[in-house]
Amino acid sequence: MRGLLFLLNALLLLESTKGLMEYDELNDHDRGIVDRAIERANKDFGKTKHLDFYTIVNRVNMVNVILKSTSCDSKTPSVHRNYCKFHEKAPQVSCIDCQGSMEPCLLLRQKDEKCPLSQDVHFTGGGHSLFQKSGNGHQQQTGCLGCI
Repeated sequence: MRGLLFLLNALLLLESTKGLMEYDELNDHDRGIVDRAIERANKDFGKTKHLDFYTIVNRVNMVNVILKSTSCDSKTPSVHRNYCKFHEKAPQVSCIDCQGSMEPCLLLRQKDEKCPLSQDVHFTGGGHSLFQKSGNGHQQQTGCLGCI
């Protein structure tokens, strides 16, 4: 279930991205998260081609990093390489950082295998006004399971 929510969240965030950010435009905090995501994704999925930073989506307690396969061969260390050209074919990888903790990265092409009925997911308590505010008047925190 956690993987299903993770993947659904990644796909929704990917759709909501307005434009691509350049790696050099990132602040130091986000750049550190992207560097960890590049290292982890290449360790798990970068068998022959280097996976590099494509875009990032920031939320209140969560950062979603999307990485794409490039024309460069995979080698150690896995760092950002701005001279590599992106391939449009798989793999595309989503890595989510929740409050400083990097969740396991997932392949975006697995959406059909893991999430055939993603539109039917119901978020318990989301519709009732009682569950929309916390006791101190602030908006209730939402996000991936590791962020709440």
